[in-house]
This record gives sequence, C-alpha cells and structure tokens, in this order.
Amino acid sequence: MGKVLRVLIVLILVIGAGALFLEFQISGMREALVGRAHKFEEGVKRVAGTLEAQPPVEMPARSLPERDISPVTAVENPNPDRKTFWSTYPFQLEQDNLKPLDYNTDAMARQLRQYYLEEIDTVKNKPVRVRDPRDPRKYSTSGKGTLQEALDNLFARAKAQNETLNTTRAQLKKTAEELVDLINEFNRLKQSSRADKKLIEELRAEITRLTGVVAEREAKISKLEATIKDLEIEEARLKDEIVKLKETIISHETTIKAQAKEIERLREPGIGAIKKDSEIARNLENVLTPGDKGKVVAHDDKLKFVVVELSPAFMKELLGEDQSRGLPQIEMMIRRPGLKSAAGDFVTRIRLRQVVRDQGLVVADVLIDWQQHPLETGDVVYF
Repeated sequence: MGKVLRVLIVLILVIGAGALFLEFQISGMREALVGRAHKFEEGVKRVAGTLEAQPPVEMPARSLPERDISPVTAVENPNPDRKTFWSTYPFQLEQDNLKPLDYNTDAMARQLRQYYLEEIDTVKNKPVRVRDPRDPRKYSTSGKGTLQEALDNLFARAKAQNETLNTTRAQLKKTAEELVDLINEFNRLKQSSRADKKLIEELRAEITRLTGVVAEREAKISKLEATIKDLEIEEARLKDEIVKLKETIISHETTIKAQAKEIERLREPGIGAIKKDSEIARNLENVLTPGDKGKVVAHDDKLKFVVVELSPAFMKELLGEDQSRGLPQIEMMIRRPGLKSAAGDFVTRIRLRQVVRDQGLVVADVLIDWQQHPLETGDVVYF
C-alpha cells in the first residue's frame, strides 16, 4: 500500500510539474493573444477613422464652360462646336470633409470584443450565447452587436471607398487627357499667335511704308492737277488755234477748187501726159481689187497719221509694175479682227499721202470724222 502511495505521489508531482510548465507556456500565449487582440482593436479603429461613414451624395451638375473645338478661322463663329466634357463629370467626387467611421467609442470597443452572438435570457436575466443555426453544436459568431458585424461594416465601407477611389482614378485619367489636349491646343495657338503677331508687325510696317507712298503720290497728284490746269489752258488755246486753222482750211479749199478748174483746163488736147496721169488717179479706185491689203505698223493719235505696210501685190496695183507711178490720194479703211462694237470691227478711214518705196510702207492721214476707236499696231488695212 505504501508503494502504491509513493507511486501516486510521484505521479502527482510529475503531473504538477507538467501542469506548472504548461501554465507558464499558456501564460505567455495568453499574453500574446491579449496583446494581439488589443493591437487588432486599435488597428481597426485607426483604419475606420480613414474610411467615410457614407458614400458621397449625388450632386447636381454645375454650369461650367465647355471647351471650344471649332477650328480658328477669319470668319466669326458665334455658335462654335463645344466638347461635352462636363456632362459626364461626377461632381460628387469633389465633396470633401465627409464624416469618417467612428469606431473609437465604448460601445464599439465592447462590440470589437464580442466574439459570440449573445441574447438576453428572460429567465436567467443575463446574456447567453446563441447557437449557430447551421451547426447547433457551435455558437454563432455573426449578427448584431458582434465583432463580425463591425468587421463586415468596415469591409463594406472600405469596398465602397475603393470603388470611389477607382472612379476618381478613372476620372483623373480623363481629366488628364482633357488637360493634355487643352495644353496641346494652347501651345498650337501660341505658335499660331506668334506667327500672326509677326505678320501684324510686318503689315504695320507695310502700312507705314504705304502711308508714305500715298503721301508722296498725293503730292504728285497735286502737281499733276496743277499741270492739268495748265494743259486745260493750253487746250483752250489750241482750240482757238484749231478754229483759225479751220478758217485756213476753208481758204485752202477755195484755192484747191481754183486749182481743180486749172487742172480741167490742162486736160485739153496738147497736155497728154498730165491728162493720162489724172485719168489713172481718177479711175484707180475702180481698178483696185477689194480685200485685206496690209497692216498698221505705227501710228500717232495726236498728229493723226498712221504708217501702214502694204502687200507687194497691192503696191504694184497702186504704183504700177515698176512702181514708178505717183501715189494716188485714195482712201482706205482699217478694221480690228475680233472687235465688237456698234460699227462692228471698223476702226477708221485713212487717206494715202506718201510712199516709202524700198520698204513697202505708206504714210497716211487719219480721217478723224470716220474714227470709231483709237488705232492699234496690227490693225488690218483693207480696201
């Protein structure tokens, strides 16, 4: 019996020593669990303080100016095309100072320590643990007032705030793209503005130069106007002279008529050579063939004479085969191909006056009473 007792005492001592050892081990583990739980609780409180208690509320769109995307031209455009950037802009993301979750309260501190779901037992009038409906052998760890509820609410708000953060990131990307487009357009417009400013400076310098030119020309115009007045005085003097010359012409015509009578007298028999040449000159217009005979090579509108180049065939008709006959004082006409006027392509009539035989040229007077248009080099002479 004594041996049994000794054995039992030894066993009790061994078990006690093992229990003491386990107590030391459990004490360290319990201290670690308690410290971990406190740090977890403090971490949850700090994290909760960074999360918004409620999502941003929807805000009405503000009336902001849209960017003009129509090209810049010299034409005014009161209604340009505009980019609809602000129509899809989430203005609610701009809300600040939203209230964060408040987990730093006594009630929340108790809930963070409440691992099991408890209800008040009306009989015992104290809280008792609630069995898990999915496994009656275990107690429920989720529900109102439990640590799981606090963590679920914290996760829901963290998830919602993460969605808001992602939406903000996406909107920041769109805003950055819009800003890049705006900067590129601004830089392009600045380059264009520099070129326009340079052009404006050049145009201002040109305007200054042209102003000087205009002033110089106005001075010349003043001088020309004075000259015109002098010319008008000269014109009046020449008109008076023309009247006098007309009187002289009338006097000369009287002399011509007297000479014509003398020529008729000389046509009498005995003056054969003179009579023969006069008959040739008088009947030459009936002998000449009609058509284009040459062209105008020079003219003087002031002195009213023209130099024409006649064809060799027509020169023979006028002056004979050896071109020894005198130039008949006949009249010819001038036209301008393609001219369209009331008189068709007719320009004027001329009267042959002097011949340059070796060059095939004839000097003629312009009959001003017949003239319809100013003469031009190249006009056609026809008969």
